[in-house]
Order: sequence, then structure tokens, then C-alpha cells
Amino acid sequence: MNTQDHKNEEAKRYLKKFEIVETDTELPIQGQVRDPEDLYAFLKDLESEHVPKIIGVYLDQNHLFLGHQVFLGQTSATFDTQVFYHYYLMFLAKRFVILINHPSGDSTPTEDDIKLIKKFQVDVQVLSFKPFFSDFIIVAKKSYFSMATNDGTASHSGNQKHITKF
Repeated sequence: MNTQDHKNEEAKRYLKKFEIVETDTELPIQGQVRDPEDLYAFLKDLESEHVPKIIGVYLDQNHLFLGHQVFLGQTSATFDTQVFYHYYLMFLAKRFVILINHPSGDSTPTEDDIKLIKKFQVDVQVLSFKPFFSDFIIVAKKSYFSMATNDGTASHSGNQKHITKF
């Protein structure tokens, strides 16, 4: 077995350890991701999902879509940000957006969501490669919550639920 094959096998074992499923499904995002509505329009099908998912969306410095990773069965309470940053570095991203679905149908951030948001906010302050945390979007039935829009750093959108405080 050559070195490359060994690395590929090691990577597959690593992904299996964290129950991460690789997918060939591509998001149909072309060009810049300007605001939460851009992502919500393409990920609207998360509204009807019954399985919790967290999706990492990776962008370059100009907000151009580089790729994504779906973490099936993950919730804000169980998500390991270390695995997320592994993919962030693989995509050579400069910015990222976290999307999470709430099968309950309520897009209001839970205590676990708020803890995860704060963990990402702390991470970006201390990591040496300085990732830029663009947004945290919660998709539920017929609505979504965007941390960026809620904080006033992105434009307001029609389906947006506004929550004043974390």
C-alpha cells in the first residue's frame, strides 16, 4: 500500500469514527453568498427533515461558495467543532456558515444552539488561522433564524424570525 492509499484509508477511518457521511450532493450555489436568504432558498428542504443535521458551508474571502459538509444526526448539544474545522481547513476556506435544522418546527435558538454559537465565537478568537464566522442559521418549518441578521450585520429577509437577545 502506497502512502496516498494509506492516507485515504486513515481518513475514511477518521470519518467513520465521527459518524460523518460524505456526500456527492452539491448545493446549487453559484457565485456569492450575500445573505441568509441565499442559503435558505437552496436549503429550504431542511424544513421537513426529521433527522437533525448540521451543515458547514465553506466560503472564500469574497463569500464565494467553496463546498459544504453534512453532519447527519448531529445537534447543537452533540456537535464537535474540531471535526468542523478539519473540513474548514480542507476547503481552504476563509469564512463559514453553520446551518442547523430544528425538526421540532421552531426556529428559535435553544440553549444548546446558543452554547454552540458562543463556542464558535470563542474559537474564532483563539485559533491561529483566524476563521471568519459569517452566520449561524436555524431552519425550521416555514421560517429560519439567522444570527447575522439578528445582530444587524446582514440584510433582513422576508422569512426571517427576529429575536432580540441571545
